Amino acid sequence: MMGVSWLEARVSVHATEDREKVVRALSNILPLSGGKIKVVEDVFEGHYGNQIRVITVRIKDGRTASKVLEEILSKLPSHDRRYLLETLEERVDKNGVLYIRVSKQDAYLGEARIYEGDDVIRIAVGFRGGRRKAINFYRELLKRLLEGKADTG
Repeated sequence: MMGVSWLEARVSVHATEDREKVVRALSNILPLSGGKIKVVEDVFEGHYGNQIRVITVRIKDGRTASKVLEEILSKLPSHDRRYLLETLEERVDKNGVLYIRVSKQDAYLGEARIYEGDDVIRIAVGFRGGRRKAINFYRELLKRLLEGKADTG
């Protein structure tokens, strides 16, 4: 069966950040609970001995992952959806995995925004069917969301 097969969102919590605020930012973008959703927290030591937590949300159920992806994309302003559409070829790897970076700061404020800097929630979406089919699928999804949801963006 072709389609979205998994979704993973990952965010770093640096020693200078409030963990609860980062968790809130993450939960503003995607659900953190549910039968098919697994949240893992790892602790690493940074270059200067500082503690870095990495919170990873994994969804291994394709149907749930697809639904969550659509929720994330529908939260983006239309100009960000257009930007994703324009940069789709660079965002999908040879295995059909889509990579999106969302601003952690904006997410905390309840806004989903594409951001190419470092302070981000990294989202990866797996797809069964190969790169070309994945690109076509994501293109159609983004076009549908652009046409179906008129917002000011």
